Amino acid sequence: MLKKKFIFEDEEEQELTDYQQISRMIKRKISANAIEFYNSEGEDFSDHIEIKDDGIMFTFDGLRDFLTFFFPDDYSKEDNSEGYYDASYYEMMYEKRWDWYDDFSNRNSEDWSEGYIVQSFRPVHLELLISLAKYSSPDMYSKLSKITTNDLNGKMSKIISSFLETIGLESDIVELYTDSNVDAVRDSVPKGIEDKLCDCLKPVGIDRYSDRYCFWKYHMGWGDALLLFAHYGTDDGSFLDLLFSTIKKTVSAYLPEYYEMESNYWDSEKFEESWLPGLTKILEKKLEDIEENPDNYDKNYFDVVDKVMKIGGVDVWIKTKDGKYEIRINGIEPDTSLIYYTMKRKNGWDAKGGKTDIDSFLNLIYNEKMFDLLEQAKKFSILRNKTFL
Repeated sequence: MLKKKFIFEDEEEQELTDYQQISRMIKRKISANAIEFYNSEGEDFSDHIEIKDDGIMFTFDGLRDFLTFFFPDDYSKEDNSEGYYDASYYEMMYEKRWDWYDDFSNRNSEDWSEGYIVQSFRPVHLELLISLAKYSSPDMYSKLSKITTNDLNGKMSKIISSFLETIGLESDIVELYTDSNVDAVRDSVPKGIEDKLCDCLKPVGIDRYSDRYCFWKYHMGWGDALLLFAHYGTDDGSFLDLLFSTIKKTVSAYLPEYYEMESNYWDSEKFEESWLPGLTKILEKKLEDIEENPDNYDKNYFDVVDKVMKIGGVDVWIKTKDGKYEIRINGIEPDTSLIYYTMKRKNGWDAKGGKTDIDSFLNLIYNEKMFDLLEQAKKFSILRNKTFL
């Protein structure tokens, strides 16, 4: 440890330990500009530490700076280290620069297909679903009329997802669900970080300097600095070494893994404030459009919806009768009742798309062909109104 030298009135040069420096400072026998602290490796951390008459001022440029200084074992300053990235991620979340939308949207497509989103529907939404099914699918209406929201799980939730996708509501609902997820964490995650870390150094005598800002300036009075020696150290030790070791032993800066922050600081009230009325509005708008704007729908549209639901709905791969091909319905065109579909060989990757009517589509599935459906698409005489994409 580097020793500090001071010259007093008798001009006798003395070497003072950190403990002695702090003691003399409390007694006003030396000035703040005469004090220097170093750790055992000779570092003074002058980029963060300022010696003042009333104590030590710590200054940081945000959460990452704060974490890497006080908790170097958990949040390393070394670029590209795991701890450095963690501290950076937490800072982005705290400063609301984290792209929560991207996080949620990446997984919500799968959540939709697995039926998880439908499982968050309430009774009012089930009632609206029943009304929609009454117009568009007798088969679906029969299924929905027999269930309650307690049954919105497993196979039934997937069936409902397929029904909503078939009538063109998937994108609106998934978009709303994603936005609602973002609402549930946008403010609660920064608050969780602040509650956990902003005043976490109080046990060692380091207080936030600003009532308004966290992770900016912190202050430690000389009396609290001296108490560290009394409680945790020896009179001849390094103050900075003692400070960091005491923080390590007594203060927890643990946060959940960055990818678990959303679940740990989830605000269900914020989620529901967005999700529940928003979903009601989407379903009501669709029902109103069907009831008040019949010209928007081809006369065969709802019959096609019902037939599509009976064979599994949209976005489901269906094997042809001969087992050689798989066909997926991608959607139904409301004003023409034509079906968009994708076809590929069984277990194959190359696919071709097309558009046709429901009867021709069903013939594709159930009538075996003597020619290659993909390579000789022009021979699809069975496809009325067909177009290939």
